Amino acid sequence: MYIVDSNSTTQQYGLGSNHGYACGGWDSYNWLSTIDRFQFPFDSGIANQVGNLSGSRYASSANNSSTYGYVCGGGGSFSTIDRLQFPFDDGVAKHIGNLSEAKNRLCANNSSTYGYVCGGDSSSLLSTIDRFQFPFDSGTVSKVGNLSGSRGWLSANNSSTYGYVYGGIDSSYYPSSNIDRFQFPFDSGIANQVGNLSGSRAFLSANNSSICGYICGGWNRSDNLSIIDRFQFSFNSSAASQVGNLSGSRSDLSAVDGVDFVTMFV
Repeated sequence: MYIVDSNSTTQQYGLGSNHGYACGGWDSYNWLSTIDRFQFPFDSGIANQVGNLSGSRYASSANNSSTYGYVCGGGGSFSTIDRLQFPFDDGVAKHIGNLSEAKNRLCANNSSTYGYVCGGDSSSLLSTIDRFQFPFDSGTVSKVGNLSGSRGWLSANNSSTYGYVYGGIDSSYYPSSNIDRFQFPFDSGIANQVGNLSGSRAFLSANNSSICGYICGGWNRSDNLSIIDRFQFSFNSSAASQVGNLSGSRSDLSAVDGVDFVTMFV
């Protein structure tokens, strides 16, 4: 069995205090290096291209501190970590370091101090959790632990206390329902599986409110999904509840939110 990568429109997002940034991606013909920017509150018009990544790639993950955005890994199995300083308005993001290995189709969490990069795909599916400390400016990121199992095409979000990683394609190459959790500052060991989504799925996205995590859309091996699941922080057992639906069924989507994870999360 094989998986067809459908990242045709997926871009990775980073948030500065006043702007949103969309980085890289795939336009059905080419890998992209484009960095677009739009100002909050954005309510009409076209985002401006303000620069480029250090190279073209898709299926990356993104982290951010209050000062910098970091774009990690990506299609073609890159280990590259690019950094852009907020407010980024011109030029090329700087290649400042590398993940512990080349990987794509990965996911990312933030604490107030560290960025975490989880799972993904290389020559095989990965369970790796990499960590770098803000402000990261050089070197190779350390592997600090592992997910409960190897998965790619997965998603993540976080409270101020925990990182959560959901779903994805597992080592059997079927969608997973696993919800893993690790406590900040996570520096060794294996993330705990603390529960499950309402159903198994991959190619999904995740949002935060200040008190809940939301998991949206995805693919369950036969259909694209419109499901929105929710669980309350700090979630540590049982199953997430389906609380609603997107406007239509879709997978391979991205998500952002307006929560300041440093000051608002519980």
